[in-house]
Amino acid sequence: MKERVERIQREIDQERGSKPETSGGYKSRIAGSFQAARRRSKPTQEKQSVLMRFGIILFMVVFLIAFLQWGKPALYGAFIFVPFYLYLKFKNRK
Repeated sequence: MKERVERIQREIDQERGSKPETSGGYKSRIAGSFQAARRRSKPTQEKQSVLMRFGIILFMVVFLIAFLQWGKPALYGAFIFVPFYLYLKFKNRK
């Protein structure tokens, strides 16, 4: 219990800027734990997946708004648009 109180007191002092952080502090260990994962991740692949998710969510939101506004004609438009989009997306793959 005493160690915990001392650690919390050191954290409060470090946040206030009165004491420098010790090299063995647990905060530096936590921050360093993510460095290896950051180096391993591929930023281009991550950006592509984020853009793909954004596009799908955007399409769903626009379709929902169109469906609420116009009803079944928007649904029929989606039935035409989705296969056309999939055709354009996969036609160059062999």
